[in-house]
Amino acid sequence: MIEIILLVSSILFIFALKLFGRPSTAHRANTFAMLAMALAVFSAFNFDFSKYDSAFYITIVVSGLLGVLISKRVQMTQMPELVGLFNGFGGGASGAIAYVELSGNSLPLSDVFVAIFSMVIGIFTFSGSLVAVMKLRGKLNNFNKKLADIFSVFLPTIIIIPAVLEMDDLLMEFIILVAIISGVIRVAVIGGADMPVVIAFLNSLSGIAAMSAGFIVNSIILIVAGALVGASGIILTLLMCAAMNRTLRDVLKGGFGTTTINNEYEKDPISTSPEDVAIQLSYAESVVIVPGYGMAVAQAQAAVKELTNTLKDKNIEVKFAIHPVAGRMPGHMNVLLAEVDIDYEDMYTLEDINSEFSSTDVVIVVGANDVVNPLARTDEDSPIYGMPILDVDLAKQVIVIKRSMSPGYAGIANPLFINDNAKMLFADAKEGLENIIKSFQLV
Repeated sequence: MIEIILLVSSILFIFALKLFGRPSTAHRANTFAMLAMALAVFSAFNFDFSKYDSAFYITIVVSGLLGVLISKRVQMTQMPELVGLFNGFGGGASGAIAYVELSGNSLPLSDVFVAIFSMVIGIFTFSGSLVAVMKLRGKLNNFNKKLADIFSVFLPTIIIIPAVLEMDDLLMEFIILVAIISGVIRVAVIGGADMPVVIAFLNSLSGIAAMSAGFIVNSIILIVAGALVGASGIILTLLMCAAMNRTLRDVLKGGFGTTTINNEYEKDPISTSPEDVAIQLSYAESVVIVPGYGMAVAQAQAAVKELTNTLKDKNIEVKFAIHPVAGRMPGHMNVLLAEVDIDYEDMYTLEDINSEFSSTDVVIVVGANDVVNPLARTDEDSPIYGMPILDVDLAKQVIVIKRSMSPGYAGIANPLFINDNAKMLFADAKEGLENIIKSFQLV
């Protein structure tokens, strides 16, 4: 019977993963994934509920209630941090399983190697994820890159050590310490612009650690679930890298955007006001909104929704152009827009929307920078050259809502801001949008 439950759980995991491929089916995917996990947890008891004491069951209930409480309290703007924590806890749990097996059992050498691998990767994921969360919150600056490179060379070595030395408590504690430090330092050198890749990569590592732990404890469902997370995570990581025209190696090396270069403008930008923007919008037939991290920081998604409704009430066509690495995690902008019930059908990928910019009357850029920088097409010396961008500079008119002319995470100027067809509305994204809405209603 347990085998059947495990089979059903595995199938549900795979089916849920498929449903996650479409925003319209993501809700159902979550339901199937939760059911799969519930069956997986149930299978661990093997119909013998007396094998564990009351403290074990209290822990399960308390942890479940904490999960519900956290999910209710966390805002959508904090979702990247929550995903980062989930990655970390998943890796930490796998590392803990491997540690227990290593310390409490006499394992053959092959199993020792797998257990050490699971423990190192799991702990690396745990500490690295905590650092990623702090960087997402702006609580941690970039670390010394050379020191990170040293630890990156050192880390694989500690996985091989047990093959030539007898495992003992002191050696295991040393390995754990190195794994913790390596995770902290490696992620600390990576800039905020690369956090979507980092989160996807850590997600993959947490799955690999879980899969490895599954081999040690002979858990089929842990192997299956871990393999799915590991494989899907690395695929997503590579897709994110492709979206930035960078390799995973370059991302993990860090240092991107730490140096500000070519940050001078040939002329001053054309400033505008909410009233002028409202007048322009009133004469438009088509509008494309480009959300960026500035929208998330300002929590301006509700104002975006209100502006969208206002424009549609005037029979103005509104679409959303979503860059794959806009924000701090894959799909960040989609999640924020979905929170305020913006139709999935109105959200367009880079590939689908770029051909339409030349015929668009007005593009509104809300807190985006590098993902709309035309230097990616024109300047071979630019650090973002070759990166696929949203071609908003080809639109008839561009309105950029931004606090200042400061560069994005790439540390370079954006010539879009001084284009003849572009105007800058210097304001907080939420405040700027709200003022546009008020002015538009008076037009």
